[in-house]
Amino acid sequence: MARLDEKRAVLLVVDIQERLLPVVQRPDGLLDRITFLISACRVLSVPILVTEQSPEKLGPTVEQIRQALGDAYRPLVKASFSPFAGNEFRRSLASLGRHQILLCGIEAHVCVTQAGLDALKMGWEVFLARDAVSSRFEPDTEVSLFRLAASGAHIVTSEMAVYEMIRGADHQHFRSVQDLVKRYAAKR
Repeated sequence: MARLDEKRAVLLVVDIQERLLPVVQRPDGLLDRITFLISACRVLSVPILVTEQSPEKLGPTVEQIRQALGDAYRPLVKASFSPFAGNEFRRSLASLGRHQILLCGIEAHVCVTQAGLDALKMGWEVFLARDAVSSRFEPDTEVSLFRLAASGAHIVTSEMAVYEMIRGADHQHFRSVQDLVKRYAAKR
């Protein structure tokens, strides 16, 4: 069974945009979980890629996510549901030299599922953060999780993923990660 590794992982944040976020299930909790993942990945120097689906229609990435990303906010714009359909995305991902994708975003049954399936088809290890994906309707999210798991993706939670990357309390960033866990646990 594969384990997330901070030296091999990339966080992929899919389409957390102004017009999409308000219509999905539990948008506030979703936003907090994704912000936690971004914050932890920044502490651990895990690269982060962000996609935006037709931002001229759906708006940009929401402000809370843009703030969490800081100077790492460089969205990759897409028209296809899967970011893998775009050459710029594939080049950006390949340039990182990593082999694992920690996946979060919306909508789970469309863009997130298609990204995960394409990543698996291309040989990536995919980890889907269950508490950091959502759709408008819960059955869509659940079927997405089932389909990705059946296809070979590993279903994790955001906190599970971060602790898996640091492995133990002797990690140099353990205290920083623990502080983030405590800060965001209050928002769960």
